[in-house]
Amino acid sequence: MPLHVAALQDRFRAAVMGFAIGDAMGFPLRGLPAPALLRGAPTVDDFIARPRGGFPKGQFSDDTQMMMAVADAVVREKRIDGRAAAQHLSWLWQEGTVLQPPPSATQAAQALLAGTPWMSAGAPMGVVDPSSLSRGVVAGLASETTPTKLAHDAHALTVMTHKDPLCAAAVAVFGRAVQLGLSGEQHSAENFCAQLSQAARPHSAELADEVFYLPRALDWDPARALTALRRVGVPVNYDFDIGIPQHVTPVLLSGLYAFLKFPGDFRQALALVLKAGGEVDVAAGVTAAVCGAHVGLEGIPQKLRKNVMYGESLLEVADRLFDVKLSRAPVLTAAFATVRR
Repeated sequence: MPLHVAALQDRFRAAVMGFAIGDAMGFPLRGLPAPALLRGAPTVDDFIARPRGGFPKGQFSDDTQMMMAVADAVVREKRIDGRAAAQHLSWLWQEGTVLQPPPSATQAAQALLAGTPWMSAGAPMGVVDPSSLSRGVVAGLASETTPTKLAHDAHALTVMTHKDPLCAAAVAVFGRAVQLGLSGEQHSAENFCAQLSQAARPHSAELADEVFYLPRALDWDPARALTALRRVGVPVNYDFDIGIPQHVTPVLLSGLYAFLKFPGDFRQALALVLKAGGEVDVAAGVTAAVCGAHVGLEGIPQKLRKNVMYGESLLEVADRLFDVKLSRAPVLTAAFATVRR
């Protein structure tokens, strides 16, 4: 059954804030080896500071910054527009406010600022780091639910930094996972992943297959599952003891696996993915955004909602995206007029 308008808005807020919370939980742990995190299980009761760089508790990384920049472009254009998204992303670098971005995103932003067309500025084929994944939140909240339209919008939000279609496929999968939370319907893990697989297929049949069979890992011991997932699609010469590689496929699969393992429990899902190590900030963002879209703000611990940095700005971004979505569904406008924010 479709959600009431107020509940739908709440889930928009929970998806946006969830991504930022997951990112902020993982940011201090980024790059730490998985064995160390498994021995001393990270707490999810509150944020910890990131001493490397002097960042305070609740500080998220460049991934949430890029999500908010792209969301602002959608709000201004009232639709997903690649040119506008590229412009807003490049402004982060122009203003010097982006936090520890990967080289691929920095090189793309510099190319954009130098006048390179947005369709040509992205990293070449084969560069598939996970920095594009945060745009899946915006794709899920602002795009349509059909695989063709979602695939088109995922490409538009990705190509300015990453030309490899695997990145667009991953953004489409992440976006579809958020959309299924907004639907208000209950899905088995198999049905959930089958729909995500359809979202990936226009760009990557390989990722579509990996997502389709992801529920098989739910029967494994979690430590074994996380170890196996970090190897999917990654060259064998990578040191997998470090944790999740800087590769979009294992980051996406690890984040989705943690959600599927505890689909209704934000804390347990987040605690599980934080044990994975490596690129855990993006993976935790995926887990928390998808979980937030399914459980709403009340399902996210109040302390985390209160202590994440720029919490009010995150809610404002979500509300503005909701207004854009609402403008395309006039039948809901009268009902929305009665909703108090």
